[in-house]
Amino acid sequence: FIQFSKIEGNKVGLTKMISIVTTILISLSFQRLTTIQTNAASSVILEGGGSFTRHSANVRKVVVVGGTHGNEYTGVWVIKSMKQQSNLLSSQYSSLEISSLLGNPLAHADNKRFVDVDLNRQFTLENLGEHHKEEYGQNEAIVSCEVHRAREINQLLGPKFLKQTSTINDRPNVDLAIDLHSTTTNMGLTLIIPEGDSLTAQAAAYVMQKYKKLVPSDAGNVRCLVHPQPHREQRFNLCSCAKHGITVEVGPVPQGVLRHDAVQRTEYALHAILDFFHNYNVDEGGTTMWYQLKEAYPTNSVPCYRSAPATKPGETTGRITWDKDPHGDNPNFPGCMVHSSLQDGDFRLLRKGDPLFVKSDGSVVNYDGSHGDEVYPIFVNEGGYYYASSGTGIGVAVQAKYDLQSGKFCQ
Repeated sequence: FIQFSKIEGNKVGLTKMISIVTTILISLSFQRLTTIQTNAASSVILEGGGSFTRHSANVRKVVVVGGTHGNEYTGVWVIKSMKQQSNLLSSQYSSLEISSLLGNPLAHADNKRFVDVDLNRQFTLENLGEHHKEEYGQNEAIVSCEVHRAREINQLLGPKFLKQTSTINDRPNVDLAIDLHSTTTNMGLTLIIPEGDSLTAQAAAYVMQKYKKLVPSDAGNVRCLVHPQPHREQRFNLCSCAKHGITVEVGPVPQGVLRHDAVQRTEYALHAILDFFHNYNVDEGGTTMWYQLKEAYPTNSVPCYRSAPATKPGETTGRITWDKDPHGDNPNFPGCMVHSSLQDGDFRLLRKGDPLFVKSDGSVVNYDGSHGDEVYPIFVNEGGYYYASSGTGIGVAVQAKYDLQSGKFCQ
C-alpha cells in the first residue's frame, strides 16, 4: 500500500484508501474461510477449495488412566506425576478439565495384570447393561473383581449404554479417555484409535508429527494402529466408556518394571494429545489446527496400520494363536514359542512361509497365510497375551491409510 500511495500520490485521498483496504481485507477473509453452521457441526470452507467439519462440542472433561493392567507401571507413574503437577497442567491446558484414574487398584497392589480376568475386555453390554442386576441377583458376589471394577469405571466415565436399553450413550460423563499402557513387545510408541472417530484420528496425526519433530532420533518408532470398530458398542475396552478414547502403548518394558525412557515416551505422547485438544478448544473454527495438519499431510491421508478383525473371545484384534502345552499343569504355558527371526519384529513384514513358532521337539511352524500373504505382526510375544482372558498369540495388522477428515480408512 505504501508503494501504491507513492505511485498515485495525491490522487488517492484518505477516505478512498480506507475503502480500498477494507474491501481487500473483507475479500481476503472470505477467500480464506467461510463457515456454514449446522445443528451438530460447522462446515468450514478453506482457502483454495475443500472443507472440513468442525464438531460444535468441544472436548472438556479428560480422564487419564494408568494401571488398567496392574503390572504395567509406566502409566501408574505418569498419573502419580500428574497429581503432583496438577496446577501446572491446569494452567497449561486451561480449556480442559483433566483428572486421573488408577484402573485396577487391586491388581496393581498385587503386581498382577489382573485379579480374575482382563479388565480391558469387560466393558460389554452383558457386563454393564441394566439387565445384569436381575441376572445375578443374590449371586452378585460371584462376579469377577474386574467386572465389578468395570461397572465402577463405567459410572465414572460413561455410562456407556443408556439406562435399560442397549443403545449407546452419546453424552457420557467424560469427553475423552486416554488409557496409558506399556507392553513387553517392541511396539515403540503406538497410538491406538478406533476407525471413524475424526477427532482422535486428527489427534493421532498431530501427535505423530509433533513427536517426530520433538524426538527426531526416535521418529521411526511412532505409529498409529487403527481398529476397524467404528461403533462404541462394538468395543469392550475401557476407553469405550467415554465419548472419545485413545490408547497409548509403549514398549518394550518388562512387566512390573519402570523405565525412564518409556515414561518419557508416554509423557511426550500424553502432552501432545492434551495440546491438540486444548488448541482445538481455543481455536475459533478449528482452522489453525486443520492448516497445521494439512501442511503435514498434504494428501489428506495419514499412514497407519489396520488391525485384523477379532475372531475369538478376549481378542481386541485378530491373532495368530499358539497351542497350549498339552502335557503341562499351567493352563497359560504355550506349546510353542516365538521363532528367533520373528522376536522383536513388531511392524516388520511377515510373509507366508516365514518361520513363526518353534515347538518343543524342535520343529518349526511357518506362517500359513491365514490373515493374508503379507502381514505385519504386532504385540509379538506380549507377556499379557499368555493369558486366555486377554487372548493368546500374536496380533496381526496390515499397512493402510486413513482419511484425515473422517478418520475412516482410505480405499
